[in-house]
Amino acid sequence: MFGLLAALAYGTSSFFVKLSTSDKHFGVSQPVFMLLMLIGIAIVFVANTMTSNGLALPSDPFAIGACIAAGILWGLGMVFVVLALSGGADLSRLVPIFNTNTLVAVILGILVLGELPSSPDKLHVIAGALMIITGSVLVSS
Repeated sequence: MFGLLAALAYGTSSFFVKLSTSDKHFGVSQPVFMLLMLIGIAIVFVANTMTSNGLALPSDPFAIGACIAAGILWGLGMVFVVLALSGGADLSRLVPIFNTNTLVAVILGILVLGELPSSPDKLHVIAGALMIITGSVLVSS
């Protein structure tokens, strides 16, 4: 359920990035867009924090570093998406390409976290990865 909601939120947010930054639409500059987007992110994160069960920071500095790294990498990814869309990239072509990020997550999950799928699921993971690659190649050509 949460995975589907995330897909809906990310897909819709990409639409609003294009709508906001494209010269064909609102033409908001990339730095101003990023600042306004940060306000939106802060609203969601504050609301989520207020409805959770507390704010105890992890005692492990590596856990804190992993959290910060996730934010930095997500932020970089968003900057690259905004730059591409504000530079005129087609939403319908860019989104399938940047969503090959699924492959990066799957590979890291398998290699680093040891989340190797069981035998019956291995074929599904391989087939899904091939479909992602094929889709990305098709929309980029």
